[in-house]
Amino acid sequence: MGKPWAVVAETTYHKDKLYLPREVKEKLGLTEGDRLLIDVVDRGEARLRVLRRAEAGTRLLKRLEDPPDLGRIIGGLTRREIYEDHP
Repeated sequence: MGKPWAVVAETTYHKDKLYLPREVKEKLGLTEGDRLLIDVVDRGEARLRVLRRAEAGTRLLKRLEDPPDLGRIIGGLTRREIYEDHP
């Protein structure tokens, strides 16, 4: 278990959803699809826990459905150029 860490942030809502600050997402290592449990301890106090991280297969399928733009290859590559070992 690491050293305790805290951040002060204002709440941001959009369409009844609460958004976490980027620093919190990064510190928790959250990715899209992760499931969270929010324990409301008392009025004004809550604990947030990562229950289940999005499965790698699910994330991979999402990336395949909408791959990032890596640019274009000018011209074309032949099959030989693709599979040929270059020193």
